[in-house]
Amino acid sequence: MSKKKKTTRSAKQTAKPPEADATDPAGDPPADAPPAKRPPPPARYVWQRLWFQWVLGLIVFFLFLSFVLPPIYYLLSSVSGILTPVLLGLGLAYIFNPLVTWFERRYGLPRPASAAIMLTLVVLIVLGGVAAMIKPAYEQSVVLSENAPDYAETVLGWAGMETEEAQERIEGWVKSIDWTSINTGAIRQTLGVSAGVVFSGLSFVGYLLMASIVTAFCFFFFTWKFEPLKAWFVPLIPVTYRGETLRILGLMDQTVSAIIRGRLVQSLCVMVVLCLGWWIAGVPYWLLLGVLGGLLNLLPYAAIAAWPLAVGLAVLDTATGGHGGMALVWAGVWPTLVYLIAQSLDGWVVEPIVQGQATGMDPLTVLLVVLAGGALLGILGMILAIPIAACVKILSQEVVLPKLRRFAADPPDLYQRGSG
Repeated sequence: MSKKKKTTRSAKQTAKPPEADATDPAGDPPADAPPAKRPPPPARYVWQRLWFQWVLGLIVFFLFLSFVLPPIYYLLSSVSGILTPVLLGLGLAYIFNPLVTWFERRYGLPRPASAAIMLTLVVLIVLGGVAAMIKPAYEQSVVLSENAPDYAETVLGWAGMETEEAQERIEGWVKSIDWTSINTGAIRQTLGVSAGVVFSGLSFVGYLLMASIVTAFCFFFFTWKFEPLKAWFVPLIPVTYRGETLRILGLMDQTVSAIIRGRLVQSLCVMVVLCLGWWIAGVPYWLLLGVLGGLLNLLPYAAIAAWPLAVGLAVLDTATGGHGGMALVWAGVWPTLVYLIAQSLDGWVVEPIVQGQATGMDPLTVLLVVLAGGALLGILGMILAIPIAACVKILSQEVVLPKLRRFAADPPDLYQRGSG
């Protein structure tokens, strides 16, 4: 009985359905069967299409920015005189925060004490450097002011003009200027100092004193509260996106810290090389020109402005002293050679070590970004341009571009998904 039931069950399992006889053993339809027609896609309105939704979203986004950005820009330009020392203090705290954290974890030193020690060290270094350079810098400034008339007479002699004739032309040009039409707002914006700070009766020395106090206070406060501020910010990120957001912020932190640390170290190295090189080469006012070149090196490609000044002053000093011929040629060659050595060391040795490929931006992009930042917020904008551009690049690489690539891909189930 059991064998009969097993035979019946196996026969049922191996029996094919009637409609399977019309197909080949593989289960495919016969070759002469008409192809199955794909159902036409459902009719959709234009606002249901994904490309229209993207275009509409971009239009709304840019309209929103057109209303939001002008007030923010006006506010930043109005308070740039106060915002600059605040950001400087924040930047210094950001640079020294890893060292403060290391002292806290290694030796149990409280953050307020570490912040006070760091502030004291920074102030001593700055004051020591100023005290060491102020006397020779003052002497060179006095010599430059005394030799300026002789330099002007030499230049006029090269141009074939007499001093009295040039003075008359300059006086006529000055009288022809309509001083009431000069836009002082553009000058203030270029200097990065608001009208409420400089043009309200305070002197430039008073502004520097106020900026130094604000910078020191902000440095101490941000160094003390840096880690608590980070811990306070993390719970505000939605849990769904917290891991990815912290990863992207970590990439930004590495990039920005490398940029800031790199620019400071590069500027210091360029300053030292220019000062020593121009002193050895006998360039007049070598300290003023070297310090100027180092400070300008904080901005990409700005240090090149110190090179023609060094060459011009060296040539003028040589010509005014009565030398000519090859002396004038060497007066222009030596400053140029020193500048090229400084820039070569900066670009080929110092930058790869301390900064590497932090930004990943080509030189043209860096130049355009710096110029755009200077046009928007003056010196402050030029300083912030590179870090902001690097963060925008990271956001585009990690968030925007992957979504655009997925959107640009042609999915096989385009009709079913309704993404056409």
